[in-house]
Amino acid sequence: MAINKNSIAFNFYLGGLGALPPLSIDMGLPALTTIASSLHTTEAAAALTLSLFLAGFAVAPVAGGPLSDRFGRRPVLLGGCLIFALAAIGSTFAPTIELLLFFRLLQGVGAGAAAVLVMALIRDLFEGNEARAKLSYVGILRSFAPMIAPTLGAWMLLFGNWRWIYGFTAIGGILLLLVTYFGFAESAKHERIPLSYKALRQSYTEVISHRVSFGYASLNAMMFGAMFAYVSNSPLLLIGVYKMSNQLFGYLFAGTALGIMLGALVNGKLSDRNISHTVPLAAGLLIASSASLCNVAITLLGYAAPATLLPCLFLCTFSAGLVAPNAAHGCMHPMPKIAGVASAVLTFTQMIVGALSSAIVAYLYDERSALAMTGVMATFIVSAALTYFIVVKPAEQKLA
Repeated sequence: MAINKNSIAFNFYLGGLGALPPLSIDMGLPALTTIASSLHTTEAAAALTLSLFLAGFAVAPVAGGPLSDRFGRRPVLLGGCLIFALAAIGSTFAPTIELLLFFRLLQGVGAGAAAVLVMALIRDLFEGNEARAKLSYVGILRSFAPMIAPTLGAWMLLFGNWRWIYGFTAIGGILLLLVTYFGFAESAKHERIPLSYKALRQSYTEVISHRVSFGYASLNAMMFGAMFAYVSNSPLLLIGVYKMSNQLFGYLFAGTALGIMLGALVNGKLSDRNISHTVPLAAGLLIASSASLCNVAITLLGYAAPATLLPCLFLCTFSAGLVAPNAAHGCMHPMPKIAGVASAVLTFTQMIVGALSSAIVAYLYDERSALAMTGVMATFIVSAALTYFIVVKPAEQKLA
């Protein structure tokens, strides 16, 4: 029996699909040193468990989106969940770092193939403010993953070992596979897009050349790049420099991640009241720009510490909760017949910019200060704001 699209269960299902990436990434943050010790390798090699997962996640939507436009959403969802679950099991029992990295790459592929279709499913089934509200409420559920993941990972390390972390993701993947198989009916009702080089080129060209659709994908990617600069550097900064325990880091990370959930909740309420998307979008970009620049100033003046940085970090994550649902809807809305391709572009650009952001932060990090993190965050957030106000908003007004 198919899950009703207007039910709370359907919201949880979409939230679960969207939570695969942050859960798979953030739970492992406190375990990198332990993995390196257990598998007799370096911490740099252990950190590749994050990078390769992201690489797999970035590549999968490029194929998964068009495949879903051709064959439907359900087969791609089933394949993605199956690959994710099997790779998570492989990661759990991997005897060497080489095998662990291989399975993490596959796990990223599975997560990417499944999670990319959350946006396409919403585009298939909902319109206008209803779609924006659905994206927001799914974002609230998805936000629980980064809130609890580092803390959950830290407690698993306290009572077990790092293999418990990947075992937990395996159970999650199996549950989603079963729900998809027994509870999800095909959502794509439009005419199937041919799977040929010419058709794919036309579809991707249509999205990339569309000033509004690709503009929203770009600003969404830049906001994600800012958030991932924080995600990737915060363990090194807070645990390494400021000597926090794994458990305290988990709690503080959850506190800032709570901002995303609150921002998405506010956006959902505004959408329910038919408030234009421009209001939370512009507010979120302006708040995030101000907060990120404030943290740069705090760092340059020598006042950087958890107590001084975290309030503005919270404002940045709150703003991300306001911006992300509207940016995703803005990208998807003009592309109803090729929602899978549009979702692939949205996800691919997001993950590529996230990987680029983490690489820049890693290169600039001096193991002493917060300047690399705060500087990269501010650069990406201000770039996102400029993209919206200079490129996207004028183009959107012309189409109105």
